[in-house]
Amino acid sequence: MTLTDGLQKLTAVLLAAGGSSRMGRPKQLLRIEDEALVTRMARRLIELEPGSVMVVTGSASRAVSDQLSGLSIQIAHNPRWEEGMASSLAVGVKNLPAEFEGVLIMLCDQWQVGLADLQELAQAWKADISRIAAACWHEEGRQVIGPPVIFPRALFEELTALKGDRGARAVIEKHRERTSLVKMENARFDLDEPADLEEFLA
Repeated sequence: MTLTDGLQKLTAVLLAAGGSSRMGRPKQLLRIEDEALVTRMARRLIELEPGSVMVVTGSASRAVSDQLSGLSIQIAHNPRWEEGMASSLAVGVKNLPAEFEGVLIMLCDQWQVGLADLQELAQAWKADISRIAAACWHEEGRQVIGPPVIFPRALFEELTALKGDRGARAVIEKHRERTSLVKMENARFDLDEPADLEEFLA
């Protein structure tokens, strides 16, 4: 059985709802290699070939949705996106069909995460679908654990109960003993501030 054959019970949620206050403009719509960032990352998840792909929108939702036109995805709008990432995560998870055993959560601005990275993460989750599979990388001399991350169905309810802007890291921290780590240095690159964009363009 190939990796793709075994991913029909995995769904993917791309969080693309934030207001990009530090960037000063919607980073979902930043152009990278002649396409919007949100389009680039949605395509990346589609290439993994999970059972489904959902994009959660919020700020600039109409413009973001326009960039996703024609892609084989679902869109869920979070009208409360200003409350923080947790609200968008809850919208995504609450809208998942019942047949999925795991959900891959990825942030829209993790622009360097590639298909090979996602495949390695999915392979780690497939080894035991009752566990979390999370990316880890080194930053300023310390190990960081975070998205992209795959959560098993047993933790879906905890994901929907999160509040504020902490995102899914709180659930990973709570269940560290049942978390498999996948080294993914590409996951540390994001686009939060104009300096990040300037570094990328350079």
